[in-house]
Amino acid sequence: MKRALLGILAAGLLLAAPAANAQEGDLIVNGTVIQDLVGCVQVADQPDELSVENNTDRVVGVYLDDQCQGDAAAMIEPGETRSVTGQFVTAS
Repeated sequence: MKRALLGILAAGLLLAAPAANAQEGDLIVNGTVIQDLVGCVQVADQPDELSVENNTDRVVGVYLDDQCQGDAAAMIEPGETRSVTGQFVTAS
């Protein structure tokens, strides 16, 4: 009985806790608001000059690679706004 109760309590705590990878705030790329940035997101049809406003609590990487791997074109800190050439973004 105690194990079942502990299991239920533990499951409730896990559901109540925010996801470890959840980002707070919005990312604005060329005037478009991106909420809940998850994974590698395409923000331009081809590499282009992007205005990136990072209003999240995470560092945002700007990439030319569609897997958001390798060297980032830029890493945008929380609260920072920069112009950079890129096509994809991800939060880390």
